[in-house]
Amino acid sequence: MGTRSLNKDETQAIRMAFQRLCENDESVQVLYGTFRGDFKVLADAPDRVILAMSSLERGQWGLKPGTRLTLHLLDRGLPYEAVVDFGGHGSYRGTEAAHVTLPRLLRALDTHRLAEYVPDRPIPCPFADQQNNIKDGFATAFGEDGLELAPPESTRFLGDVLRLNATSSVDLRAAVGETLPLPVRVAYFGERTWGLRITDRADRVQVGRYHRWLLEAAHAQAQRDQSRFSPGGLESRRLLASPGGAGAAKTLPVAQPRILVDRDPLILVLAEGEAFPARLAEAVGRKYGVVALDAVKGPLRPLLAPLGVDGAGWGRLRLVVIHPPLRSGSPLDRCRQLVRDEGCPLPVLMATAGEGLERRRGHALAVGAAGHLVVDPFQVLSVLRTLDQSLHPPA
Repeated sequence: MGTRSLNKDETQAIRMAFQRLCENDESVQVLYGTFRGDFKVLADAPDRVILAMSSLERGQWGLKPGTRLTLHLLDRGLPYEAVVDFGGHGSYRGTEAAHVTLPRLLRALDTHRLAEYVPDRPIPCPFADQQNNIKDGFATAFGEDGLELAPPESTRFLGDVLRLNATSSVDLRAAVGETLPLPVRVAYFGERTWGLRITDRADRVQVGRYHRWLLEAAHAQAQRDQSRFSPGGLESRRLLASPGGAGAAKTLPVAQPRILVDRDPLILVLAEGEAFPARLAEAVGRKYGVVALDAVKGPLRPLLAPLGVDGAGWGRLRLVVIHPPLRSGSPLDRCRQLVRDEGCPLPVLMATAGEGLERRRGHALAVGAAGHLVVDPFQVLSVLRTLDQSLHPPA
């Protein structure tokens, strides 16, 4: 992994990066001569990228079809550069827009960084400061030779906690479900992060475990990216929600199940967004498969056909977890619809906080839920125990 290029030169990988920008309503920086500006990504298409640019800006820049432009963009916090051609200007879904060609290469700019894998969310990683006090940190990126670590929010100056070349130790926890200690040295300062390189005195067994986890985590992320990729193109949700794009709202992609960990037994997670399903997959993915669905209102069974759900049964699914909030209404209403209206025979767990659990238990049972899954606080062993008991109840 250490010799792998950070450049993106495959068409699908390049399009995935632009689709993430589109989904998150983010911008790219466009450079042309002395001009420089940030423009929202409105849509990704198989052969082009569509940016929000006014006619006034196009005229001021003097852009003509075939004009060569440079793009700077961030994908999962990593900076890239690309060269594209200006393809034309016009109205797109009621918004003034510029069309540029899909780049053939996204060239990584910060190649020195220990950031070959950037997780969807930071991973808790306590560390020792210069006085050997244990501090709460968060690992934001990983490489074969080390990781990038963000300090507690209260930290004012990185050098006051760990100086350049200072040695320390980190405990990588939530990523592997158990403590993984590694001795490290500060190799560089980033923007509110340290680059920590694993030292030569590290235990080989621990380093081997770290490398195995890194490969598995990167592979799982690639699977999630693949399941989310839209080959036909993707449009910005903000664009479709705008008055000019109201007529295009019908073209929003149908919700699709996203397999985060592909193994049996398979757990379906109904949740808004990516954060909770990704966290559950990291915690239980060594034992259970996890598939996420951010569904809108309406029946669920037709959306789950790729998992073998049809009129004859519920395919690969063995358990459902419902996590609030939901775009499709209240979790209790969704559970009632799933169990009573769609005849789901699978155990359904309502993800919830531990505080006040007894008060909510009756409401959950009344709509057909099998019980609750306490995820606040999120304790891996407790979560696994609840899943085990729900999937394999005592005789």
